[in-house]
Amino acid sequence: MAKRALHDFIDKYLYAMRLSDETLIDIMTRFRKEMKNGLSRDFNPTATVKMLPTFVRSIPDGSEKGDFIALDLGGSSFRILRVQVNHEKNQNVHMESEVYDTP
Repeated sequence: MAKRALHDFIDKYLYAMRLSDETLIDIMTRFRKEMKNGLSRDFNPTATVKMLPTFVRSIPDGSEKGDFIALDLGGSSFRILRVQVNHEKNQNVHMESEVYDTP
């Protein structure tokens, strides 16, 4: 497939994934509500997005275990980081990350 034809083929499918302004505003409103609930003392236990204030309240002590997700929304990118920590024979840490451009 020629380079231009491939580019047109990809653009056709990417165009189908674009969201309307109305849909983006709805997503933004819902996400903002869930983040506020996650930060709220009253709603955090039932929030779908658990959040902590962004300042560091303590440093890791080595007893941490499980899956952890960090979200970083900056001016030009949205980064998602998943960290898996287990304590089998030795402390094992596995990280995966994805970075997406923001419009």
